[in-house]
Amino acid sequence: MMTLNATTLRTALVDYRAELLRIMNKYPSRFDDFNIAIDEIDRVLLSIEGIITTVNVTTATCNPNR
Repeated sequence: MMTLNATTLRTALVDYRAELLRIMNKYPSRFDDFNIAIDEIDRVLLSIEGIITTVNVTTATCNPNR
């Protein structure tokens, strides 16, 4: 498990969101399904805004014993 500063996580999510929007605008017929991912990113950004200072990142696996 790794602990991240919330500012680092916010910056990464905003950058990723901007990249998805850029790709969607450049290739609209091929990447029209990114709206779901952008909505999820927006929900996460709103949920961590102002009240979260650190975030624990844990690897998700099919086998929880790994």
